[in-house]
Amino acid sequence: MKNEMTLAFDSISENEAFARVAVAAFVTQLNPTLEEVADIKTAVSEAVTNAIIHGYPDGIHTVIVRCRTEDQTVQVQVLRSSLVMKLLKLQTQKFA
Repeated sequence: MKNEMTLAFDSISENEAFARVAVAAFVTQLNPTLEEVADIKTAVSEAVTNAIIHGYPDGIHTVIVRCRTEDQTVQVQVLRSSLVMKLLKLQTQKFA
């Protein structure tokens, strides 16, 4: 079954934890291991932090996180809305 979600939030460092936990919760529908969840949380944390620090050094803008699951696979994208530029497309991961 296919499922998608999109988050949009201000580019402030406090929102990194929100994005990390929201993506982890979304991915739990695939029944990943604790190690897989930890890896996803780390990757999301790094991507969102990079978007905030390097994408918007001169003000607050919007960061967008998109997640998609299909056939035990998850895809996560972190984007800068002001430039509509993809910062990082996390490697697609398949769960058993």
